[in-house]
Amino acid sequence: MKAVFIREQGGVDKLIYGDLPEPTLGPGEVLVRLHAAALNHLDLYARSGGNRVRVGPYPHILGCDMAGEVAQLGPGAEGVKAGQRVVVDYVIKCGVCAYCVTGRDELCRRMVNMGVDVAGSYAQYVKAPFQNVYPIPDGLPYEEAASMPLVFHTAWHCLVTRAGLQPGETVLINAAGSGVGSAGVQIARALHCRVLVTAGSDVKIGRAKELGAEAGVNYTTTPAFSKTVQGLTDGEGVDVVFDSVGTPVWDESFASMKTGGRFVTCGVTAGYAANLHLGRLFSRGLTVMGSGGRSRREFADFMRMVRQGALRGVVGSVFPLEEAAAAHKLMEDRGFFGKIVLRIP
Repeated sequence: MKAVFIREQGGVDKLIYGDLPEPTLGPGEVLVRLHAAALNHLDLYARSGGNRVRVGPYPHILGCDMAGEVAQLGPGAEGVKAGQRVVVDYVIKCGVCAYCVTGRDELCRRMVNMGVDVAGSYAQYVKAPFQNVYPIPDGLPYEEAASMPLVFHTAWHCLVTRAGLQPGETVLINAAGSGVGSAGVQIARALHCRVLVTAGSDVKIGRAKELGAEAGVNYTTTPAFSKTVQGLTDGEGVDVVFDSVGTPVWDESFASMKTGGRFVTCGVTAGYAANLHLGRLFSRGLTVMGSGGRSRREFADFMRMVRQGALRGVVGSVFPLEEAAAAHKLMEDRGFFGKIVLRIP
């Protein structure tokens, strides 16, 4: 099969387009013929070794977002049929640890990540446990479907499960041009919340408004964006801040929260260090939380909304699989809105 893989970590020059053997199925596994794979920052870390990410045995196939059709079922695979159009959840849970058997699989201590620990989506075929395969509507393009799993799963987990976002609340979403940011805008609007955003360009602010954001601030030209946020909320601040950026926006995000506000982070793409004012934290009743793992139930929850047409993938650019290096460069340059997708031959 055709695939993009690495034999060692490093720059985009380490990405190899070539032939590798098709996966061999085991019990309970499904073989999926992929048609599209979407990029995430995790792909960049897996390729480069950044953020201390180490990958499985070489040659290693990158990629954790994917969509295609079921090609073959292994013994004991249930709930899916050959030829079915599907997306795949890249996080494989053990199903037998104390957390999994008590319904808290987001805390599974033996989880394995496709594209990091085992082969991922930059290939014509991938294998996955049948529990990780979810049907998609016939009218949903593979490129759009592939753009959704990681970012919508993450945004749903952060906004709904962790932050407990409620209808009518106001949420500030940082990096609205990113995949997880654009997903967050849609989820918050689906919950009938008021959405404010930040992004690195006016163009991205405009695109976020098309998705349902009410207003936005360009943090490149207006780094002290909390003043604008306070002005938009009559000096109250927002109920929830959803962030994936990290250090550069931390202080202003903290200053944008109202009394009793919640801050939830799912990434540190621009830096992980932050100064936390504990006095303001306790006196204003603020909550700061990380995303942690994500559950199968949450994946099923947001996928129901996808099948109902309430949530749509945002595809910014599409590259053929053999141009994965160019796709990685675009993601590194941050000159995109939504998701970067690889079309698989």
